[in-house]
Amino acid sequence: MTDITGPKIVLATQAARKRRRINRELHALRTMQVHLNAKDIACAVLTIPMLALLCLAVAFKLHFASGSILLSCAAALLAGAVIWWIGRRLFTIAYLIVMALLIILFETGLDLGWPISTNKEHRHEKLKYAIARREALLRELDRAKL
Repeated sequence: MTDITGPKIVLATQAARKRRRINRELHALRTMQVHLNAKDIACAVLTIPMLALLCLAVAFKLHFASGSILLSCAAALLAGAVIWWIGRRLFTIAYLIVMALLIILFETGLDLGWPISTNKEHRHEKLKYAIARREALLRELDRAKL
C-alpha cells in the first residue's frame, strides 16, 4: 500500500509558501509605491516656499539696485507667476528660470549638480509591472487551487 497523502501535503505546503512569499513581495511593492508618492508630496511642499523665498530675494536685490519698491514687487510677482505657469507644463524650462533667478541673486553661475529630469516615471512603471506580475501569479495559484 502506498500513502498518496504524503506528496499532496508537500505540494500544498510548497504552494502555501509560494503564496505567502508572493503576498509579502506584493505588500512590499505597494509600500514602495506609497512612499514614492509621499516623497513627491514632501518635495512639492518644500519646493514651493523655497521658490517664494527665491523670488523675494531677487526682489530685495532689485530694490537695492534700482531703489524702486514697485519695480521689485512687480518683478517678484512676475517671476513667481512665470515659474508657476511654466512649471505646470515644462519642468525643464521652470528649472532654467529658477537657475537664472539664482544667477541674478548671486551674480555668478551656479552648478549645483541637480538633475534636470528624473527617473520617476521609469520607477513607477517598474513598480506597476511588478505588482501586476505578482497579482497574476496569485490569480494563477487561485485557479490551480480550484
